Amino acid sequence: MSKTTLFYGSIVIAIIALALAIYYIVPGVYHPFTFSGTPTDSHKTHAIGFAIICVLLIIVALVNRPKSNTY
Repeated sequence: MSKTTLFYGSIVIAIIALALAIYYIVPGVYHPFTFSGTPTDSHKTHAIGFAIICVLLIIVALVNRPKSNTY
């Protein structure tokens, strides 16, 4: 796998993880894959988990960013 593919792939998945973190923090919306409490409550543990995944993917993107061709 090339560094460019890993860079752009991790950015796309980080954006999705950030959107899911925001989605799970909003109360009053049906949240699938929640087995504790009601599905319409705010689920802070899910939001924190997706935020951590987002940060880790941003770190992966920074480590694998393509080199610049300018001097």
